[in-house]
Amino acid sequence: MAHAMLSAAAEADQRPGADIVHHAQGVLARYQGLTLTSHFQPIFSVSHCRAIGHEGLLRATDAEGTPVAPTRVISSPRSYEDLRYLDQLCRYLHVSNHAATAPSGGWLFLNIHPEVFRRGPDEDLSDFLPELTDHPEIDPRHIVIEVMEQAVSENEGFARTVEYLRGLGCMIALDDFGAGHSNFDRIWTLQPEIVKLDRSFATKSVEDPSARRLLPQIVSLIHEAGSLVLLEGVETEAQAVAALDADIDFIQGFYFAMPQARPVDTREMNVVLNTLWERFDLTRGHGAARYRELIAPYIHALGSSAVLMEEGAPMDDACRSFLDLERADCCFLLDAEGRQVGRNVRASSAHGRPDSQYRELSMNRHARWSRRPYFRRAIENVGKVQVTRPYLSISSGLLCVTVSIAYRAWNDELRVLCGDLHWPQVV
Repeated sequence: MAHAMLSAAAEADQRPGADIVHHAQGVLARYQGLTLTSHFQPIFSVSHCRAIGHEGLLRATDAEGTPVAPTRVISSPRSYEDLRYLDQLCRYLHVSNHAATAPSGGWLFLNIHPEVFRRGPDEDLSDFLPELTDHPEIDPRHIVIEVMEQAVSENEGFARTVEYLRGLGCMIALDDFGAGHSNFDRIWTLQPEIVKLDRSFATKSVEDPSARRLLPQIVSLIHEAGSLVLLEGVETEAQAVAALDADIDFIQGFYFAMPQARPVDTREMNVVLNTLWERFDLTRGHGAARYRELIAPYIHALGSSAVLMEEGAPMDDACRSFLDLERADCCFLLDAEGRQVGRNVRASSAHGRPDSQYRELSMNRHARWSRRPYFRRAIENVGKVQVTRPYLSISSGLLCVTVSIAYRAWNDELRVLCGDLHWPQVV
């Protein structure tokens, strides 16, 4: 059916069609002197330790059998009609080969060219995904359509495409998020089931401590927007560990599996991912122990300072043991509403530069910090020291961690004692 529809469309437009060949290894197409077929790269669920689907990838060779880059093939059409035909032909090959060779089910990720996606289906929607018409046994709910982030727009054609795909039951993945000028508005506009993070996240997460620290926050924000997160381009164990640490849902890359002609069995546990989990748990245990070792003196010192202040000791004296520690920067006191009481009490050796542009923000009297996690958590857990994640201090312009504890003063008023410590690296 799809072969006939594709060839008929080409003949109607007086364009060369494709010669579809079914053979023992699957399906291929001879198109404008090239031989086109499919490869499949597994996509793994981190939590399930197995593949949950595959992305269909184009493979092409010329008359001499020399590989031709897929990007070169996709960029070859000279008109939109030729592009739309080739776009459909590629998906037809992927669907046919997946149906013929997949040992089990799973999702099939298919690309639609950004220009085709933007223009949307014609008034007759029946030929927009003809590859599914030829395989009525395929459940559209197992199809994930990938759309490039740059293609997201609010024009009528784009909206019609989204509506049509969702009507079929297909899922939508926002592809290459983070490449170039990314915008979270595109996630809120499209509301994709899956957001595919660009491979740059994988490399930066092991090269740049700031990127490693921010990745979990980006993933958390995407989760709150209602999407699952897939990290592509994972090629090393360090990148894979960073993905696990960031709570990534799905993972794809050469470290786990190369693209191949036959899909893997989605029912089988992936040995590489299972081993990775064992190493991750061990590494996380060592990292947690190191973190506890570094932070413990500050937790103990601030708790002791709170006890002294409960007994009426002046803040400067009560906090001296905390401020004498190597990383300590300052202590400050908040009331039950998060208002600062008095000034900051600083360590004798400050970590910030005296000419810092943040100096004007270091005068914190009358400041209100009730929005900060260190205040909220302390109020909810009176008597127990709380510790924040590293963040940029508005008062010093340096990366810091705040430890805090809520206590009852001698007059029974609730107070929150806080201590900032310089935290120059991720531990």
